[in-house]
Amino acid sequence: MRNFSLKNTIWKNPGHELDEIAQHVTDREKKIILIGRAEEIQEFLKSNDCIEIYGVSPTNEWKNEKIKVVDLQEVFQSAQEYIFVCVSHERNEYESIKGQITRFHPKFCENENFFQGEVFRSIWYVYEKNEIKIDRIEIFLTPCCTLNCEKCIAFIPYFKDREPTTLDMLKRDADLLFAKVDYIYKLKLLGGEGFLYPYLVEYIDYLYCCYGEKIGSVRIGTNGTVFPSKAILECCKRHDIIIDISDYTAAVPERCKLSEMVELFKGEGIKYDIKRVGEQWLDMGFPNEIPEEKNQEQLLTHFQKCAMFCRDFYDGKLFFCCSNFAAVRTGLFPENENDYLDFTQEFSKKELLEYELGYSKLGHTTFCRMCFGCSEEANSRHVEVAKQM
Repeated sequence: MRNFSLKNTIWKNPGHELDEIAQHVTDREKKIILIGRAEEIQEFLKSNDCIEIYGVSPTNEWKNEKIKVVDLQEVFQSAQEYIFVCVSHERNEYESIKGQITRFHPKFCENENFFQGEVFRSIWYVYEKNEIKIDRIEIFLTPCCTLNCEKCIAFIPYFKDREPTTLDMLKRDADLLFAKVDYIYKLKLLGGEGFLYPYLVEYIDYLYCCYGEKIGSVRIGTNGTVFPSKAILECCKRHDIIIDISDYTAAVPERCKLSEMVELFKGEGIKYDIKRVGEQWLDMGFPNEIPEEKNQEQLLTHFQKCAMFCRDFYDGKLFFCCSNFAAVRTGLFPENENDYLDFTQEFSKKELLEYELGYSKLGHTTFCRMCFGCSEEANSRHVEVAKQM
């Protein structure tokens, strides 16, 4: 999840940082209105059917006659009765809608009666249901890869230890993770190259055998240069796995098997998504170029602009930033307890929620001072996709 609505994330009172905001989120006297693109509203409704929604205000065509479409002008006449939840995943769309709402009615205030959808949902579940639901967690399978991308977000070219994560560690990590987390919407399995992990089938079978009801979807990341084995294909069909294929056709045309892979998955009835079509990468700098030194205030601003969306779970630790984890795993950056939550220790669901939203002792990761950032808001340094070293 990218949190771009909560600004001050320095832990001052762990387990109680969100208490005041939660009073607004769980106020049953208020009617909840969802605003955003129709498809994102439908997605929110589908995955959160226990949250009572009064109506919707879609920014494009709406086709669901079962849900009331509200007239904003009418709503603004009694603004104190409503909470607006913006379900847009993109920051620029969220900021645009927030600006429109606050211009129409100055009494609408962020995190009081206007909320970012993912933040609202996460707080609601913990404070109303005592359930912690996390948007996305990545699992590092192996540093082995068929490519050698210069600006890889996981710093794969810099790994000296090429040993894959042991199956025993992955199982132990799953046990620790799901002992404290009630639900994960997206669990993404990555390398390196996901299809090169030798125990992929055994691991996925273990996940679904033990924790299938706690997982929305499992996704395997592949660079589209290596075909999965027959056993992996059968496993994907058995558990309805989604394959995320990176489109590196322009970068490595002689090695990319995108079209053949798409035909294979279509023929096997396996779900897939094609990623990074026509996209540029962000150059985070590390390890070859380090940003100018920042003071504490600048680091907090940088962290908030970056709003890293993916967490990494490895060896019993939930790292807030996947690139921070990768830098540690390569041995190029020191591990720091500020940057992860140790699942072998006791903590409350409210503390885990706060951590998921970016709270820590420093209010940012220690890796922030080494990185230009992983979002357009924080980093304007673009490079070509998958340039090989």
